[in-house]
Amino acid sequence: MFIINQTGNNNHGVSFDGLEDLLALYREVDTVTDNFKKQGQVDCLASCRECCRTPAANIEVSVFEFLPLSIHLWQTGKAEFWLARAAEAAPDSPCVLLNENTLLQPEGGCRFYAWRPLLCRLFGFSAVENKYGQPVISLCRRITQEKPGLREKLQRLVEGGLPVPINSHYARRVSLLNPALGQTRHPINKALLLALETTGFRLALAGEDGHPHETPPSVPPVGRPA
Repeated sequence: MFIINQTGNNNHGVSFDGLEDLLALYREVDTVTDNFKKQGQVDCLASCRECCRTPAANIEVSVFEFLPLSIHLWQTGKAEFWLARAAEAAPDSPCVLLNENTLLQPEGGCRFYAWRPLLCRLFGFSAVENKYGQPVISLCRRITQEKPGLREKLQRLVEGGLPVPINSHYARRVSLLNPALGQTRHPINKALLLALETTGFRLALAGEDGHPHETPPSVPPVGRPA
């Protein structure tokens, strides 16, 4: 159980079942993915943002996956801004968290990279299972185009024993950590909106003003700083 404590109040904080386990799972995914990229000598193309530019309607995640970011935004006073952005986003627009400025953020397009949901952690460097239950590499299209033969090389490494995260396995584990919030998937902007609303509602019930008063963490608990 993950708890947001509100100092100065007599309540017991705002709790979300399974969130500590979700953060641990994110760390596991990052470790496996980083090892896969290192051993396979593959990584995202410099300043690429193609996956983030995909229409939000085609990227589906659960509310549960966005709770860590939602909590962070409420703790840092940024929730209302992102609530408005997510609510105003058109269905065919990209994720509202996309940062197109490659000069300010050359390493990637997500404004909150360390807090990104499971799907974004797995994209481009994971596998799906074929009908025999064997992992088949699911590589980013742009990397495949830029580096012919890389997919086949990585597939041979996986068949030789290189660990690779399998999408369906992690998605199933996440959904079971909090069935109420983790089993239904929504377009990514709607999922962010619902996560912010859910967290805000819990905070409003727990305290007079609905805002946490403690100092937020200076470093995200997962991934590398955005």
